[in-house]
Amino acid sequence: MSETKNVQMNVDVVTHNLLKSIISQRKKMPLEDIVKDAIAEYIRKYKKGVEVEKDAIFKLIGSFETKEGDWSERDDWRE
Repeated sequence: MSETKNVQMNVDVVTHNLLKSIISQRKKMPLEDIVKDAIAEYIRKYKKGVEVEKDAIFKLIGSFETKEGDWSERDDWRE
């Protein structure tokens, strides 16, 4: 068994309640295991080099047309 380190953190009450009452209960897993799984998934993505810019949501940027034209090319878009 590998050496372990303690990681302590605080989360807001809403997040804690969601983790505990919804995810933990549905998966029938202790909260500690849910958090460990989340960390492991984050590390897997990080190791793969998953970049935020490659996320599918960013493909939406610039894909909509507006009556006013292309906002990204206008100088007055903040007015």
